[in-house]
Amino acid sequence: MKKHIIILLSTIFFSLGMSSQANKLTIRVKDVNNKPVSGAIILLDDVKQSAWTNSSGVFKTKLKFVPKEISAFHPKIGIKKIAYNGKENIIIKIEKGNDIPITSNTKNQKQTNSGQFNSIYDYLRGQIPGVNVSSNEVISIRGYNSLNGNMTPLFILNETNVSQEIFGAIIPLDIKSVTVLKGPETARYGVRGANGVIIVKTK
Repeated sequence: MKKHIIILLSTIFFSLGMSSQANKLTIRVKDVNNKPVSGAIILLDDVKQSAWTNSSGVFKTKLKFVPKEISAFHPKIGIKKIAYNGKENIIIKIEKGNDIPITSNTKNQKQTNSGQFNSIYDYLRGQIPGVNVSSNEVISIRGYNSLNGNMTPLFILNETNVSQEIFGAIIPLDIKSVTVLKGPETARYGVRGANGVIIVKTK
């Protein structure tokens, strides 16, 4: 009887140990030259994590849920999204996107002292024509009326569609230009650009 109890307890502890191991996640973020990227922001299903990659480009966490998608973002390099494969160790390589053709309502970094702004929201507030930013950081483009309660525009960073979490992490000093598209100019983005498009290029 005691032997059966010992075997049962051993099985339970082994299962718990395996479960805790499965909840661990290590992400190594690198650039196109295979060099570690420090200070990269990690998002799990577009939820920004509280820590960044360290000086070795490593981010470690214990998963509270199993994400479908993992993103690594660095304001000066770019963003890379991958589907989570369930593994404990993951490598993400990020690279800067191609230049974006400037078509409308562009404000270059040279035209304003971006160092005076604490966030991208401060930068946009009152600086970019046609863009409204509320006190609780809700962004909308003038001329659009919400039909479903959502007036959030499409955010494009270095030619990549990003969430507002990532957009909000852009450092004003890294901004090269901001372009606002509305009306027929958003046609290339289809329904995604129904509330307008804000395009940011970084240095």
